[in-house]
Amino acid sequence: MNWAAVQLSPAFGFTVVGLVIVFGPLVAERLRLPGLLGLLVFGAVIGPNMLAVLPRFAGLQAVGSIGVLYLIFLAGLQLDLETFVRYRVISAGFGLLTALIPMAIGFGAALLLGIDPRPAVLIGSFWASFTLIAYPTVARFGLTTSRPVAAIVGASAITDGISLVVLALIVGAETGDAAGARLVFDIALGFVVLGVYCFVVVPAVARWFFTGLGQERTLRYILVFISLTSSAVVAELVGVEPLIGAFFVGVGLNRLVPNASPLMAVTDFFGNAFFIPTFLVSVGLLFDPGVMFVWSTIRLALGFVTALIVGKAIAAWLTGRIFGLVPVEIGLLFSMSVAQAAATLAATVIGYNIGLYGSDVVNAVMVVVAVSLVVTSIGTNRFARQIPPPVAERRRAGETILVPVLGELDGLAEVLRLGQDLAEPAGGFVQPLVSVTSVQGDDVLTGRTKRAEVDRVLRELGGDAETMLRVNRSVATGLNQTAIEIDASLLLLAWPGRTDLRARMVGATYSEIIAATAVPVAIAALHPHTGHRRVVLYASARELAPGKLPTTALACHLASTLARQRPEALIMGPVTPPVLAAAGLAIPPNTEHHHGNQDLEEWAATATRPGDLLVVPIHDTIIGPAAIRLHRTGRSILAVSQNPESSSSATVSPMNLPVGRTLST
Repeated sequence: MNWAAVQLSPAFGFTVVGLVIVFGPLVAERLRLPGLLGLLVFGAVIGPNMLAVLPRFAGLQAVGSIGVLYLIFLAGLQLDLETFVRYRVISAGFGLLTALIPMAIGFGAALLLGIDPRPAVLIGSFWASFTLIAYPTVARFGLTTSRPVAAIVGASAITDGISLVVLALIVGAETGDAAGARLVFDIALGFVVLGVYCFVVVPAVARWFFTGLGQERTLRYILVFISLTSSAVVAELVGVEPLIGAFFVGVGLNRLVPNASPLMAVTDFFGNAFFIPTFLVSVGLLFDPGVMFVWSTIRLALGFVTALIVGKAIAAWLTGRIFGLVPVEIGLLFSMSVAQAAATLAATVIGYNIGLYGSDVVNAVMVVVAVSLVVTSIGTNRFARQIPPPVAERRRAGETILVPVLGELDGLAEVLRLGQDLAEPAGGFVQPLVSVTSVQGDDVLTGRTKRAEVDRVLRELGGDAETMLRVNRSVATGLNQTAIEIDASLLLLAWPGRTDLRARMVGATYSEIIAATAVPVAIAALHPHTGHRRVVLYASARELAPGKLPTTALACHLASTLARQRPEALIMGPVTPPVLAAAGLAIPPNTEHHHGNQDLEEWAATATRPGDLLVVPIHDTIIGPAAIRLHRTGRSILAVSQNPESSSSATVSPMNLPVGRTLST
């Protein structure tokens, strides 16, 4: 047996790497160390500089290079955009501080160590950026929507951009290819091209593919993966760091791959099970203890490590002082931003290849990378445990929309499309449900057939969820149990029409369903349409009474969400926007107000036209007949009830009544 040949085989290489991925974190955790550290240490042990179990494994380096892109891609894909926007000022402030302060200290340290000014500037820029190595750790603790993590994720793009500009300027000046303003212009143009590709082209192609050819989840995942790799290719072609391309395309696909969707589960699984751990193992293979303990290396490494840690600590502390962060949040900012890996190693190799410095600097940077990964691994685990997961101030209605399919499938596509319009801005998803009230074989088979048809309709609309089949003697109880299981944020019902028989045939009236479900409810009475519907919100003075305000707030939220996706502005009345604002209700700033009578039917007759979608808060039976008459004239109706808590089916409140129904039916 030729052992050397076996060591070079891909099967042996991936077997060894797989064993490290499985047992490395387990051993580290038994020693009360972070699992991430186990991957790095065992990667070093099996590498060519220690036991040489893997003396050379090009496949590992290739997969590892994809792994670091995957890591940054997931950060953008799972980013809560509303949280990011909320903390954008902190993110920008921290990004600038954690880039400029370590870079300045690093530049000074390099000069004190006898390095010439030009390479000293490049070395200082190494410590400006950071790699989100610890992102899976904070995700495990449920902190991805927390204030410090939102700031860190946004800051990573800023720091990478600053590092890239410095690297390009130094390399251009050294090689004579370009210099000064020309380089800055080239980089700016590269960012524009990359932004157009990641934020416009890729989402448009993905949306087209998901609603057409990409009906299989396997094909959808492959398209997501191609989006990741192609963004890195485009970034390299335009002279931008591939990591920035990975982050940009993750943000670009953010709305199309909701966090709770099956496609996200598959994407996250492949990343955390294979690509990201393989990257960490590949980094471990680079460590060479022999050169790390030479005095020339130690001398430089001590200066670099000091510059990195002091600079990142000062930046985190200043950010905390400026923006009022608590100590554990400051600690998390520091521990996550201190990590050096992909961008630092790439810039180090580039500087070495053009002759800016010798191998002693490269070896010292490797020491810094090793120390930074130990610090980030231990520190992130420590601080993340002390930060409670954020509790949302108000759950967004579009996060998880439950759509029961109770009767015929006529008009189902319209309701599902409306659900997707409500879910997409919140990064949510639509979950259809087929309810069966009998365990008889024919009934269950009919339910399964209906489920397959609903799946087909949902796939054609680009949805990713798999339709659930619920068998329960009580439709209302089954829906309530499902809403609890999936933590539904909105129950979206298709109005069955005025025929009582259609409602009773499914085992319950709609009023019973609504009364038994402790989530907000929207009843959609829609007409088929082409093009864009105008969105019209009805809000009268009586809707602002304290007991009715929660339902009115929900109606405002849903109407505003739908209007933002349409070219026409939201139309509302008869009360004025300032009156809504005084009651604490928010609507888009470009909302058009329409005066008129406080009566729904009279106001809508002048403010709306056939084809419009009229959002109406419902509290009692008084608006039912008017809403039905409006529906007959071609207006689509979205009747909304907050329904803050479930009530006994024996005591049904008329405030939960859908349009045109009575509790006795």
